[in-house]
Amino acid sequence: MKHVVLVGATDGIGKALARVYLDRSWRVALLGRDEGKVDAVVGELGSEFPSETIVGGVLDVARDGDVVPSLERALAALGQMDLLVYCAGVMEAGVSGTRRMVDVNFIGAVHVLSWGADYFVEAGKGRLAAIGSVAGDRGRKGNPIYGATKAALHQYLEGLRHALHGAGVGVSVIKPGWVRTRMLGDVPGFPPSIAASKAAEIIVRGLDRGRDVFYVPGWWWVVSSALRLMPRPLFKRIAPP
Repeated sequence: MKHVVLVGATDGIGKALARVYLDRSWRVALLGRDEGKVDAVVGELGSEFPSETIVGGVLDVARDGDVVPSLERALAALGQMDLLVYCAGVMEAGVSGTRRMVDVNFIGAVHVLSWGADYFVEAGKGRLAAIGSVAGDRGRKGNPIYGATKAALHQYLEGLRHALHGAGVGVSVIKPGWVRTRMLGDVPGFPPSIAASKAAEIIVRGLDRGRDVFYVPGWWWVVSSALRLMPRPLFKRIAPP
């Protein structure tokens, strides 16, 4: 029996991951900021998978003092943990939006993943993962703060992977392209987007294989590599949002 903790999983990719893992008979702890949404999703998935174990928990990753107690309560309810996936992420505008993106996309992720690293090191096994973004591979004009927070997350996870080398703990960076979620909003026609359910299937396969870094779908590696290699003068003129 496997156990997964999903942080930020009341919507989008996180919720889709919960559904895939429940379908595989994993025990799932689902955490989110809004208690009402957590209860609603746990009820929905509990009805869909009545023979499986799903526990809910309230966790606002932007409230530093709440992070560890909330995670500890979820872990106690779940029993143990084999995989921790940080799915929380926001893309907002304005001064308040900037602060929230930094708090949720990076600082909150560090707090959650650091806690998970300590747990897995003591256990001598396990895997940490977080949802990054292709937007973190190179600065873009559409929302440079969002991209910067994802780039910081990628860098942190790479360093964490090196720090945990030899401890039996894997660290995965997941880089989705355009996935149809509430956060993304209007999706451009090209490159094509995919549904959150399809993204979740790809992510689970990548984590099963223990991949350190992977794109969702995989062909985004080609797109992102081309953008990273594009000369700066050209990138300034034609780069995507």
